[in-house]
Amino acid sequence: MEAQSKDGQGEDYILQTLALGLELEDNSTHTAPGGSSLEETKRRRPSLSQRLGLQGTTERVASPGSDTSSKAQASSPDKQTEAGEAFDTAGAGTAQEELSSARAQSSQSPVPSTKQRGPKIECVEVAGSDVYVGTSNGHVIHYTIETPELGDSRIPEHFKVHTVNLKLGAKRVEQIIAFPALCRLVVLCGSMVVFYSIPELRPVSGSLMPTIKGVSCIAFDERVSRSTASATSLCVARMREINIYRMGSELRLEQEIAIENSVASICMYGSYVCLADTETYKILDLAKVRTSSVEEGQLVLLPTQQPHRDPDTGRVVRPPRPRTLVVGPNEFMFLTSSGDEDTTLGVIVTAMGEALRGTLQFSTYPKAVVYNEPFVVAVFGSGAVEVHDTRSPEQTLSQTFFGGTAAVSELKRPRKLCLVAGLDLNTSVSRPEVIDTSGAATAAGIGSPDEDGSGAFSPSSLHHHATSDLDTTPWTEALGPSLHWRRELIGDGDGSMADVHAGRGLGQRTSSNVIILANDSLYVLTQQPELLRIDTMLKAQRIEEAVLAVDSALASDPSLSSHTPDVAYCLQMAGMICLKNMLVDDALQYFRRGELDPRALLHLFPDYCEPYLGQLLVPFARIPMAAGLRQIFYEIGDVHLLAERSAKQMSGESEEQASMLCKTLEHNVLEMLEHYLEHCRLQMQHHDSQVFSPDAIPVIDTALARLYAENTHSNELRALIETPNNAIVGDMACKYLLKSQHYYYCSLIHISQDDPAAALDIWRRILQGEYEDNRFGGLPEYLAYVVRIDNQELLLEEYLWIITHNVDASLQLLAHLSDASVTSIDADRVIRSIEAEGHDWPLRTFIERLISAGHSRATHYMTYLVNVYVRQIRDYYLKNTDEARARKDALETNYRCAQAEKLSLTFRAFLKDFCGKDEGAGLREQLVEFLSCRPPSYDPAVVLECIESEAGEYLLIERAILLVVMDREDDAVELLVNKYGDYAEAELLLLKPNALVSLAQLNPHRQHHNLSHSDMEEAEANQNQLGTTETNVRRLLTMYLRLGDTDDDMAARLVSDILSKYAGFINMDILQEIPDHWPYSITESFVRRGLGALNNREQASAIERSLCQARAFDTQLDYVEATSTHMPISLDYSQTCAKCKKLLGSSAFVYAPDTEEVKHISCA
Repeated sequence: MEAQSKDGQGEDYILQTLALGLELEDNSTHTAPGGSSLEETKRRRPSLSQRLGLQGTTERVASPGSDTSSKAQASSPDKQTEAGEAFDTAGAGTAQEELSSARAQSSQSPVPSTKQRGPKIECVEVAGSDVYVGTSNGHVIHYTIETPELGDSRIPEHFKVHTVNLKLGAKRVEQIIAFPALCRLVVLCGSMVVFYSIPELRPVSGSLMPTIKGVSCIAFDERVSRSTASATSLCVARMREINIYRMGSELRLEQEIAIENSVASICMYGSYVCLADTETYKILDLAKVRTSSVEEGQLVLLPTQQPHRDPDTGRVVRPPRPRTLVVGPNEFMFLTSSGDEDTTLGVIVTAMGEALRGTLQFSTYPKAVVYNEPFVVAVFGSGAVEVHDTRSPEQTLSQTFFGGTAAVSELKRPRKLCLVAGLDLNTSVSRPEVIDTSGAATAAGIGSPDEDGSGAFSPSSLHHHATSDLDTTPWTEALGPSLHWRRELIGDGDGSMADVHAGRGLGQRTSSNVIILANDSLYVLTQQPELLRIDTMLKAQRIEEAVLAVDSALASDPSLSSHTPDVAYCLQMAGMICLKNMLVDDALQYFRRGELDPRALLHLFPDYCEPYLGQLLVPFARIPMAAGLRQIFYEIGDVHLLAERSAKQMSGESEEQASMLCKTLEHNVLEMLEHYLEHCRLQMQHHDSQVFSPDAIPVIDTALARLYAENTHSNELRALIETPNNAIVGDMACKYLLKSQHYYYCSLIHISQDDPAAALDIWRRILQGEYEDNRFGGLPEYLAYVVRIDNQELLLEEYLWIITHNVDASLQLLAHLSDASVTSIDADRVIRSIEAEGHDWPLRTFIERLISAGHSRATHYMTYLVNVYVRQIRDYYLKNTDEARARKDALETNYRCAQAEKLSLTFRAFLKDFCGKDEGAGLREQLVEFLSCRPPSYDPAVVLECIESEAGEYLLIERAILLVVMDREDDAVELLVNKYGDYAEAELLLLKPNALVSLAQLNPHRQHHNLSHSDMEEAEANQNQLGTTETNVRRLLTMYLRLGDTDDDMAARLVSDILSKYAGFINMDILQEIPDHWPYSITESFVRRGLGALNNREQASAIERSLCQARAFDTQLDYVEATSTHMPISLDYSQTCAKCKKLLGSSAFVYAPDTEEVKHISCA
């Protein structure tokens, strides 16, 4: 009776004994097993505590047919307990012992024959815990049975509730169909269908459901579930007729179909009926039959087997009864001969007659066959039970039960199969056992590795498992239903039991509706839970097949997901097995799907346990995990050792190849770890409910920081560190990074954890050369970060450091210092540091910042600043280089050109317009601005001395300003006119001292509001020296006339301008000083005004006429001279202007002898 499975494939079903030796006699009293009455059974039934073994049982219910007295049973409870615990999934242990007991009883019985002469079980129906047995003598017996435990070797207790005599001539009950939702039981017996209400087994009123006579077979619409359907269709085959009934609260005939032959087998799915009559197998489309005819609505498949004459004996051999059954939505199977007398085929076709699935092959014709998705179960005359997988394309046989039962008596030998409505089956046991595939209940408590007090993972403790409350919550036999086998597989993670009670998980996906019938015994054939089947595949390293089964379960059950503990366990196991075989890509895929706890995975990398993560990583024993999964962790122990072993196996005896391969494998495993931790981090961020324990978050981030650093993944590490919600444990990460010389990454972690001082300390060491890390961006990155710090104290500290390291770079920090920070600086010390570098630009910037911040020694530093400006201007214009000379000449030329066009333009005004075009002009403009401030915030004498020593012959305007400030206006005027030629500035100073733009406004002695009386008088006296007076005008005019020796044209223009503007302050005698060669036009306006002032008009007119004649004569002389030198110019109307390119026409023009160009007079 042992179960046999196809090689390489796990067992799909578990066989358990449901009942042995049922009493089928029609007695008047309701009896329990062993002949006891119902009341006595209730009184003698052991309590829950007794059944769990917490109390000794005073008496046990005897097994049927046993001759052992209650005293003997009470005296040897241990023997019975051992028998109960030695259960085999194929039913071998229990069934074999019971059969042996039955044979022993039979040998001691006075009846000489073992042949059963009493009634036999012909059919059975189960609805929950109610069992309805149809006997060979026309009785239906109602039993109630204790809910079996999956894998429990103990035979569940049962007792007889009621017996109904159908009173149909002691004919056998052929079929029973229960509809629990309708509370109806349909019974076929003696060609009659009768209806009973359940569970009380009372006949239903004939007005509601009348008896149907002349019936050969019945079927129901298998499209609906009998357990939940409130109405269903009932298909009844009668003599050459098929009736379709609608069964709900009453029975109603809906369709009658006339056929030619009697029906031997029938099944129904929706609007299709598959039947076997005495001639052929057919499929009827009820909808077509209803709308057209039977011929249109029927599809003939194959002929059924017919009677034939045995050639050896000459006797007529009747063929076995044809079989049809539903094997899926609109799919049917029927049995036919293959041509070989010993072989029978199970052909599966659709409602259209198409064979889309493989054909099943049976060694002989089955006595009974049922379909339990996706398996076909068949029982044969020998008592053997075969399970065939309809999904398999070739060899379909997957399991065999009762394969060696030739010596088993007919009492216990399987005869028939029934597909029942549903048997309640608990998937829990009362002992901490795991059901293995061989049927033996093996104790496999989840153990924890040996601990040295720290809880550290120890691979050497593989075979030293001790039950620990750190590993899982312990259980006892008194805990009741607790899914111990499932608990062993999937561990004690949070939510596991909730999933169990909700009916979810692979461990709950069982089917318990196939009952095997013997003469007086019942066996239940239960599909093994998918979790166990998949676990078996995984242990056999059939990874792809196991994952395919998981995916199939996920696709068929919406309540399942990868987060369901059962599914997660299978995927995690698949990943660990792949990792053990160094299939890291596959392992990563399954880890991601199964959400393996990353803390457990890190325990395989000792470098990440101690000393790196330390106490942050929870001890391996405290991580909830399945026993089988934990075992693989123990077997791997250390991935580095695993890589070494794998490399040696792959490379053979070559140590060099093994070393190279080992490094490659280690790199691949670390890369897998990195990718998986990244996945875990994303899961923690994007899920409302935490996938992993919150304790795993800092572990993930801290481990990722090290992995990124080791693999030089700068972008990823920076992104991790700069993530606002990162949970890197800075102390642990920085300690490792400093030790491994990843200084830059260490600084980034300090920055992310708001510790800029620590980060800057590392960067300063790198800049000074104490540390070396080429990942650091150098001074630019340092400065970019420092200027963002909102901490003036730290910013000032960094400025004082950088000023000694890089003076130019210090300017960027100086701009971000507050006024209070700047005024607190030891300025002299900083100035000395800057001067040591020999750079004036940072020194100038620093002093300007000191002054703008209001330093207490602003006047001192202003003088220093002006001196710095002087030096910078000197270096810009007066260096002995061609570039400096070119800059100087360009500035002078531009000013002189502008001055020639506009005599009233001062050099100060020119600088304001030109400073944006030349850096030096900007410096001079800024210097002039500093010197022109009122009152002066510098020492003019010191500055004048600096200018005279550094650039005395160049910075003349600046010297003039200082002379004015020092109350030396006369010297300033002389300087402006005779040395520099800023005539407009000299005119403003000497003749217009009250003008706002005049340099005279800079003289502090002109500011009377703060002077004493005596000083006031002195200031007024000095003030009277300036202004538009005859003396000052004559003085300025005399100075301009002296310019004729060096620049006659400019002198003439200046004299003409003075004579025209200040004629009222000049006497006519000035004409004696006008050079004779100057044209009359220079003095014409002055002369006319002077003549107009004469009293004798006639004399004035005569003088004016003489002057005009003289001017005309001069003009004629000029013309004669010009014509004598140059030939006359001839133009035609096509001549264009050399400048504007327009026709000259009759417009006035000029001719340039040097270039021989002709232009409009307006373009000249």
